[in-house]
Amino acid sequence: MRFKSLDIWNQALSFHLTNWKTLLPVFPLLCLPIVGDALHSLLINQKIQKKQLLTRQAVQEVWSLLPSLLSMKLYFEGAALLWSFVPIYGIIRDVRHRLHWAMASNVLVFERLSGEAGRKRCRELVQEVVSFGVRTLVTVPVLLMVGFLLAWLIGGMVWEAFNSYGFFVLIVAYFWIVIPGSGAANTFFYLRITKGQGAGLEF
Repeated sequence: MRFKSLDIWNQALSFHLTNWKTLLPVFPLLCLPIVGDALHSLLINQKIQKKQLLTRQAVQEVWSLLPSLLSMKLYFEGAALLWSFVPIYGIIRDVRHRLHWAMASNVLVFERLSGEAGRKRCRELVQEVVSFGVRTLVTVPVLLMVGFLLAWLIGGMVWEAFNSYGFFVLIVAYFWIVIPGSGAANTFFYLRITKGQGAGLEF
């Protein structure tokens, strides 16, 4: 139970590594804000339902979902921005809206809810798992990034050549954590909090 958040990130990494050949043609789209979130949700849903990835079908579907997803994402982004100007309590509200924002693509793909119904569902999902959500989507990625940075700094002290190679690894790791990794982690977090569907999922 203590390592549920780390397990979710391990699932995200496993999903990308196991299916890298299939995902390679759509990798640029997986790195686009909002589009990448929806595409991850679609692809992981395919893997669960059909046991295979149909990237062309997912790419075609993502464009039809984009207007509804943009509407929900912008709503939560605007609310989070406004609350961020309020001292102390505003930070708490801002974090909640960021978690709602993260759930939007999953609610749209897995439950086919959008608009006010979709926003309401995002709030319901996050209501009881705020601390778990913060650990998974904020704390763990920050700790991973700090860990890679320390490894690079210490490695450079021990082996001078590690500075250049390690820096490349550091950049790749940071890029994965911040963009495609977080997109996959969002979906596995959603699956975990909806009756534990994501627990033990094999790829």
